[in-house]
Amino acid sequence: MNEIKSVKHCLDILSCFTPETAEIGVIETSHKLNLSKSTVSRLLATLKQENWVVKISPSQKYRLAPKVLELANIFLANFEWRMIALPHLKNLRDRTDETVTVFVIQDNERVCIEKFESSHELRPVLNIGGAYPLHAGAAGKVLFAHLSKEKRREILPKAGLPRFTSNTITNFMSLEKELSKIRKQGYAVSFQERAQYVSSVSAPIRDFNGEVIASLNLSGPLIRFTHEKVKEFIKMVLETAGTISQEIGYKKPQN
Repeated sequence: MNEIKSVKHCLDILSCFTPETAEIGVIETSHKLNLSKSTVSRLLATLKQENWVVKISPSQKYRLAPKVLELANIFLANFEWRMIALPHLKNLRDRTDETVTVFVIQDNERVCIEKFESSHELRPVLNIGGAYPLHAGAAGKVLFAHLSKEKRREILPKAGLPRFTSNTITNFMSLEKELSKIRKQGYAVSFQERAQYVSSVSAPIRDFNGEVIASLNLSGPLIRFTHEKVKEFIKMVLETAGTISQEIGYKKPQN
């Protein structure tokens, strides 16, 4: 039992390292974990001996050692986030009976990499591997919104802002305003922006670094995307995208 406690305490100590706290000391760690200073000192010495942490001479504090990267590299080398996402995508399709797709950025467009179709005869025509614009449609706007301003300005001259319907945003300032809104609210909605009579709701999928790696999209005909339905769809899409993100390592920042 003591061995199990020691292992847990060691893991608790390693969890004290965060992007904001790259170095930890015995006293603050003792207070944070409610452990005696002697216990923390002993456990840190053990972690140091096993090359999980290194001691910084001037401050006498500890920092993670390169051995941690070995586990991280093993995790990343064998990790396929799309496999984690699949059951959640199917569940979202089953709950809504609308078409669920996932898009990633490739060059100056968004590309569909996963699709679960609605059972309705009237449904959007989207193909895996198909390339679509970034500025038109909820999925594209989510991806576009989370690029850096420099990257957006690099893409725009190449991709342009072509009009697909009367609802397509074709003005740079209007697009920037829309993207800012998407970043603040955490999702995007589209009504007939890329294709007539098609609506969609989209939210970002984030990796363990917090980077947006894909957009999760729910789409269907305008006639089924009523105001009340869209409110429900937003909640469901956000919930699904959040669950996928968490399962691939994303941790939502604490307020």
